[in-house]
Amino acid sequence: MKRSLILTMITLLFVVHVFAQKGGAERELDFQRYDSYFEGNNSGLKGKTSYLVFNSQAKFDKIFHPAATMGKNSFLPERAFQTKLVVATVTRGSFIRKYDLTKVTSKNGKLYVWYTIKDREEGSASFNSPLILAVDKKKYSQIVFMEDGKRAGAIPFSKSK
Repeated sequence: MKRSLILTMITLLFVVHVFAQKGGAERELDFQRYDSYFEGNNSGLKGKTSYLVFNSQAKFDKIFHPAATMGKNSFLPERAFQTKLVVATVTRGSFIRKYDLTKVTSKNGKLYVWYTIKDREEGSASFNSPLILAVDKKKYSQIVFMEDGKRAGAIPFSKSK
């Protein structure tokens, strides 16, 4: 009896030690995607790609504008920023980018956005292709964008921003 108790305790300590070394488990999070927006011409953003995080409607509206289309539209609900954090990436170029958002996870205080991409060349015209999603507000130190399984970009974040 004592021997099995000792073995159980040793096993338990080992499991706790291994878990602590890994820094906690990765958790999959619920998210909502919003496709009915475009980047405004006066957003001030430059370069091929931007990685963004918003915690207020006013900041979001400085960059993105609604783009209603025929069929189903997906806009942020009223008061979304009371409970949600909105993250986005925008890619610019002579192609239209299609995002397949696979999952959103958190680990060690970081938020990870996992997606795959497919680009369709469109010639000489220039396009801005956004990916916009909302997750429950939590305290994250960093937002990490994982494109096709690789780290594409990251931005530091604190709740006070």
